[in-house]
Amino acid sequence: MFKFIRNIGCLSIIVFIIFFVVALFFGGEKIRQAGDKTTGIVKKGFHYAADKADSIHQFILKKIEEFGKPFRDEKRDTNNKKP
Repeated sequence: MFKFIRNIGCLSIIVFIIFFVVALFFGGEKIRQAGDKTTGIVKKGFHYAADKADSIHQFILKKIEEFGKPFRDEKRDTNNKKP
């Protein structure tokens, strides 16, 4: 019985980590694509997870943008390759 509980716990942690990595890199689009192949309640669950993944992705992009602002020099022209 304890092995079963441990296995379910480990599986849920692995699924959460995979979800978080997909949400960080791709947003909810990959999850939504997988959900479109299913039907019923599972499809609704996938779309709900995709919406959450989109919000995580947008939050991370916003934080990266805010973090990079102090390091940007507006006087520097990034298109000019000359030193």
